[in-house]
Amino acid sequence: MNIFVALVALSVLILIHELGHFLVARWAGIKVLEFSIFMGPKIFSWGKGETKYSIRAIPMGGFVKMEGEEEASSDERAFMNKPAGKKALVIVSGAAMNILIAIIIISLISLTLGYSTTTVAKLSEDSALKEAGISVGDKIVSYDGKHVFHPSDLSMFLYVSTGGPVEVVYKREGVKGLQRTTVVPKESTPVYMIGITVGTTGGKANNTVESVQKGSPAEMAGLIPGDVILQVDEVPVNERDDLLNYLQQTKGKPVEITVGRNGEKITFHDVKPKASETYFDLGVDFEYKKGNIFSSVASAMNYSLSTIRGVLYSIGWLISGKAKFSEVSGPVGIVTAIGEVVEMGRGFSEKLLYLLQITAFLSLNLGVMNLIPFPALDGGKLLLILIEKIRRKPIDPEKEAWISMVGFFFLIALLIATLFNDIPKLIRGF
Repeated sequence: MNIFVALVALSVLILIHELGHFLVARWAGIKVLEFSIFMGPKIFSWGKGETKYSIRAIPMGGFVKMEGEEEASSDERAFMNKPAGKKALVIVSGAAMNILIAIIIISLISLTLGYSTTTVAKLSEDSALKEAGISVGDKIVSYDGKHVFHPSDLSMFLYVSTGGPVEVVYKREGVKGLQRTTVVPKESTPVYMIGITVGTTGGKANNTVESVQKGSPAEMAGLIPGDVILQVDEVPVNERDDLLNYLQQTKGKPVEITVGRNGEKITFHDVKPKASETYFDLGVDFEYKKGNIFSSVASAMNYSLSTIRGVLYSIGWLISGKAKFSEVSGPVGIVTAIGEVVEMGRGFSEKLLYLLQITAFLSLNLGVMNLIPFPALDGGKLLLILIEKIRRKPIDPEKEAWISMVGFFFLIALLIATLFNDIPKLIRGF
């Protein structure tokens, strides 16, 4: 069911993208031949006049077909015969629609539930920021010369950190001007886990297993959802923290876990916790608050700028080798990720919230990725329009179609390559 919801969400994002092209093409006076919902063979169509609206057999995405987009046409309303500026607006409108929808979704979530700011709310005892002189209430402005739009920016910067000193700029209430300090990120301590999530009682994590991660120590041992963890070795477990604290003390050594299941006690022997990967950390929690419509929209804009910049940085890191291609996900991985995020919700409202959050995130990614100047993507078409503007004459439609076809085959090859990342992860369950 969650996979179906994920496919629907991804299709809606693609349809929104195509709707942007459609609306601006109509505004620009371009003849639109077809607006299709889904892909593949046509099931049925309707509409009078020049535009047909159709529904096709494969429930994924959609497309807009314009006169003179990929073939020569003498029609004055053909795409190829319009000024470069109008053609560029039509091309960029798909990505713009994805970004706009994402901002609207994030604004509504922020207005309803609140949002994170870049103001420091809490510092751990060994916090790298605390040691550098930053205090609770300070607002982080930039990190290593890069503006901080959203707290998630710091996680992104730390992803490629080597642990070297960096400059952090911050603003302190009551102090005029910006303050500067040097911060040395610290490597995190591994956290030992067995791969379960638990329920909550009165807002606090209890000892009842709610889900078991595939391929985890818990699954291999035989734990299942509904088990009540009673003790680990000889230590009683009344809540999740009792288990976590003990596992950190044993540091990965095999343990015995006793659970209650259907009125019986079952003990699992030699359960070996798995250590999390280490990473560089600043030891900080940021303020979370609720605001009015204006501050919520401003927060959504900051989150969107952060995400868009993150996509661009990620591409650069892949090219430079700072990020690994093995971490790239294709359609299979994306659909699986959406399904897993939705599954995290405990009720309909929570599932809907998680779905909206990841849909907004993916919508931003889709918008930005489409503007990359690569053949077959909208960015590639924008590049051709720019070349046309510089040359002061249109590019031969047949050559443009050939360029798009080559780019399309490269994209298919890339999607196939991502399957070698996604399928093993899907089989392993992580």
